[in-house]
Amino acid sequence: MSFCLDVKNDLLLIRPPKCCQPSYTYGFMLFGRSFSIKRICLQTANENVAKAYCEAIKRVYNVMPSLSVGGTKRPTYKAEVISEAERLKILASVDFGVEEELIDRSFFVRECCVQSFVRGAFLACGNINDPEKEYRAEFNLKNEKSADELYNLLLENGIQMRKIPRSNGYMLYTKDSLIIEDLLTFMGASRKALEIIDTKVEKSVKNNINRARNCDDANISKTVEASIKQRTAIEYLEKTDRLYSLPSELLEVALLRRENPEATLKELCKISKTPISLSGLYHRLNRIIEIYENEL
Repeated sequence: MSFCLDVKNDLLLIRPPKCCQPSYTYGFMLFGRSFSIKRICLQTANENVAKAYCEAIKRVYNVMPSLSVGGTKRPTYKAEVISEAERLKILASVDFGVEEELIDRSFFVRECCVQSFVRGAFLACGNINDPEKEYRAEFNLKNEKSADELYNLLLENGIQMRKIPRSNGYMLYTKDSLIIEDLLTFMGASRKALEIIDTKVEKSVKNNINRARNCDDANISKTVEASIKQRTAIEYLEKTDRLYSLPSELLEVALLRRENPEATLKELCKISKTPISLSGLYHRLNRIIEIYENEL
């Protein structure tokens, strides 16, 4: 099951209280495929969403839309109010075409009614990506006016999205995980918001582990590379009879390195018979490499 399908199924489990039923149904219808005198219709690949659309209209308007299924590659469900008289009955209740504003805010009796309206809108035209792959939530709108009004309504409730034109309308979207969490919580899908938070924590832990592993790998590579340089210099000086003519403090660390080729500098400091600091050992070994390089 996709994350979006899971989110919408969770939203469908929320039963809006009586005051919210008109706004929930209104959001569902307004942002469906069509909401006009000619057609009130929703098309979706989610059978549960199509059935919920029909049930919401039946509950509020005592009008039962026709539900059909089509499609060849995957099922597409269409819920439609067939009767013109029933469409007029619904449109009259929302002052459709009378008010200048597209969204009739008289439905918003309480704050919860706004939340129910947005929930209905998301069920009709919303989409959300799997947070394991990408943080993204969107509303796909038919025209710029509906996009602008929904944008403003969301913004008034602390949810800021971006608006972009598309070939068949407009889209409101966000890639901000915090805004997506707020949107889900606002619509009532708090469990899904928590899942996104959990996903972010898991990703952060994995990234930290990978960074630490990469850092360890880099440090190991540097240690191996440095050890090879040091041993090459010591072997050359030994073959050319220059090793034992080195100053005593350099000879001591040269022999220490030769006898412990795989040891780190910290380990060499610990096993050295003469106490020596890490920086002291590092500089002495570098001095041996300089002497070697000057001999070439």
